[in-house]
Amino acid sequence: MSFKTISCQDRAIKLFQNAILNDRLAHAYIFAGQEGIGKTLFSRELAKTIFCQHRGTDACDTCNSCKRITSDNFSDLFFILPEKNSRVIKIEQLKYLQDVLNVKPLESKYKIVIIQSADKMNEEASNCLLKTLEEPPSYAIIILIVTSLESVRETIRSRCQIVRFSPLSSTVVKDILINRFQLDNKKAERLAVVSNGSIERATLLSGTHALEKKNWLVDRILKLEMNDNLTFSKELFEEWHIQDLEVLEEKRTYVKELILSFLLYYRDLLICKTGGSKLPIHYIDWKDALISKSNSLSEDVLFRIINVIKTSLGHLDHNANITLLLENMITKILHLQFNCRIPSLQEHFSLR
Repeated sequence: MSFKTISCQDRAIKLFQNAILNDRLAHAYIFAGQEGIGKTLFSRELAKTIFCQHRGTDACDTCNSCKRITSDNFSDLFFILPEKNSRVIKIEQLKYLQDVLNVKPLESKYKIVIIQSADKMNEEASNCLLKTLEEPPSYAIIILIVTSLESVRETIRSRCQIVRFSPLSSTVVKDILINRFQLDNKKAERLAVVSNGSIERATLLSGTHALEKKNWLVDRILKLEMNDNLTFSKELFEEWHIQDLEVLEEKRTYVKELILSFLLYYRDLLICKTGGSKLPIHYIDWKDALISKSNSLSEDVLFRIINVIKTSLGHLDHNANITLLLENMITKILHLQFNCRIPSLQEHFSLR
């Protein structure tokens, strides 16, 4: 593989090709963008290009250095990521980074360290990284891969060059699903639409039969009553088989997808409410029901519900109890939906 295989990131490719050509690589970068759009893949291809023995603006994929990087066996390239079953990068891992950078490169003029999920460093780890960024060795290139810049301390952001990565186009996601994962055209097209430009999310949705579950979810939400919050939460865990998962991080991944499904549903309601005909509706098969439902809710209520869902996503990333998080989110949504909804004409006259 090489930069030629990287899709939808032409701006980032051009940036680094010019930096390599003019020998103006920075000591620290932040690669920012949503999950599953190829930031880690890009960082590996960048390392191959920098270390390539044929010295150009793209990796040859045939030299000894390129082959060893592909097989994770190159002495001047290091990856740091959260340990298994851990949600944070710990200070011990950043001390290891310091030890690594204290030793000069063995095979190149550079030593590259790629920190995956760098927005999940704990406070001690962030302080340790900051010390390294304040006085990096001349041969060091440190790449922080994050989904949210807001989770990275300003003192760290200010010492890095920020490179923003774009979501993949639905066409690219569809082609990858067909060619790499052998999905049929219709399913690949539907997954490409709901994946929001993330191949990682598209493959997760495919493996969990989430498209079918999303249809169940919409049907169930449309029938909810005010006091269904606890029973509905239990149904969700059973339908998504969340209680059957043993690894906590896997549970969080499923719950995150579930919450995103709620977000898409209420986003669709808002589009129907505001008449945004140019914006796509994700639950297109339910369009008539969504339009009908949107008539009973005000724009203000829909915005408030969407904020509740976004807040829940944020809490999920900060070790909140999954069961309580979901129950609390649904309770708040139903409270807003039933206590702040627009009364029907018949209800209006009965209240007079």
